[in-house]
Amino acid sequence: MAGPLPRKKLYRHLMKNMYETGFFDDWRQTQEVCREANKGVPSRWTPIYPSNVHRYARELPMQERFRWDNSVNSMVREWKRT
Repeated sequence: MAGPLPRKKLYRHLMKNMYETGFFDDWRQTQEVCREANKGVPSRWTPIYPSNVHRYARELPMQERFRWDNSVNSMVREWKRT
C-alpha cells in the first residue's frame, strides 16, 4: 500500500533535495533551513524544528560553523555545501 513517507524519512528526503538543488551553495542558518524544509511537510504533521536540523544535515557532505549573531544575541549554526 503506497502512502506518504514516514516523518523522519521525509525530513531526510527534503534535506537531500535541498542539497541537490543548490540551496546550500551559500551559508544558510538553521532557521532558513527549517523554513525551506517545512514547505514540503504536510500541514497536519509536526514541522522540523531548528534543534533537529543538525541530525539530518550531518548526514550530507556539508560544512558546519557557529557564528555570533548580535541581533539574536547568541550563537547561530550555519551550513554550507562542501
